[in-house]
Amino acid sequence: MKKTILFILMSCILFSNIGCTLLNPSEKIFSIENYNLQITADSTFSEENDSNFDLQITNDKSYISIFAFKYIDLANGQTPLDIFDIQNEIAFTLRTEVDLIEEAKSQSFSNHTITQALYSAKNNNVKNYYATYLIDFPEYEVFAWVLITTTPSYFNKNREYLNDIVCSLTTIELNSHE
Repeated sequence: MKKTILFILMSCILFSNIGCTLLNPSEKIFSIENYNLQITADSTFSEENDSNFDLQITNDKSYISIFAFKYIDLANGQTPLDIFDIQNEIAFTLRTEVDLIEEAKSQSFSNHTITQALYSAKNNNVKNYYATYLIDFPEYEVFAWVLITTTPSYFNKNREYLNDIVCSLTTIELNSHE
């Protein structure tokens, strides 16, 4: 009897661990080498090779697109926040029915600042949500404008998941110091 209970208990532990492994896909690191940036996503994401962005990844339900910048390339008096505004404006020039859902808000951390806003707009008559981010690493003089594109229903259901991926963007130098 004791052996049967022990066998059942061990089987439950073994199968619960297998279940966890299968539910947590392995992570993938995508790099923007010219800017020493990297972003981590799960294995459902893959890189889009035919993109105008410095990096674009997708899981076929959402796109995370990144333009990276160096401080040295800013015009006199221009700031990363200026680039955030310019990129947001450019992103919506070809879209219709643009609505600001959440105004830009910023949060500072020890080595970077994240600014984000959320928009709704139509592209080719399809309504999408567009979450835009500025992730600024002043110490490393690099920053990125990040755009999540997806349907409103997918975004609302997976907002934290997508945000975690975007917020994993880091400098390679910073990552190597951790």
